[in-house]
Amino acid sequence: MVCCGDGDAVDEDKIILCCAICCAHCGIYTGCDCPGCSGKIGLCCLNCEVCLKPGSECLPCICCGPDCEFDGCALVKIQLQAFCLAITAALPCDEEVPPLVTIAGLTVYPKCGCCMPIKEAMQR
Repeated sequence: MVCCGDGDAVDEDKIILCCAICCAHCGIYTGCDCPGCSGKIGLCCLNCEVCLKPGSECLPCICCGPDCEFDGCALVKIQLQAFCLAITAALPCDEEVPPLVTIAGLTVYPKCGCCMPIKEAMQR
C-alpha cells in the first residue's frame, strides 16, 4: 500500500498506546501523514486496503484495493488509521501487532511505562 513509505497501511512506530489487550491495540497516531484515513483488513490471505490521504496514489478500485498475499500466517489482521486514531489487531499476534497490555495509557506488559509508542514497548 502506498499510504506509508514501507508499503504498510499504518506505521506502528508512530502509535502511542492508549489501550491494548493481547493482540488488539488502540492509540494515538502521531505521524505527519495524519490527515485522512488508511487501513488494511485481512482474512487469511485475502486483504482489502483503503487509502484516503492527500497526495497518495490511487488504488485499483478508486480508493480501495482487494489483494491476495501469502507473506504471513495471520488468520485475521486489521490496521486502521483515521486522522489521529489508530487501531491494530491480529490473530495470532505478529511483529506488527505484538502482545501488549495497556490501560489508560499505562503499559504494563511487556514493559512498564506511560504513553509509550508500540516500538518502545517492544524494546527489551
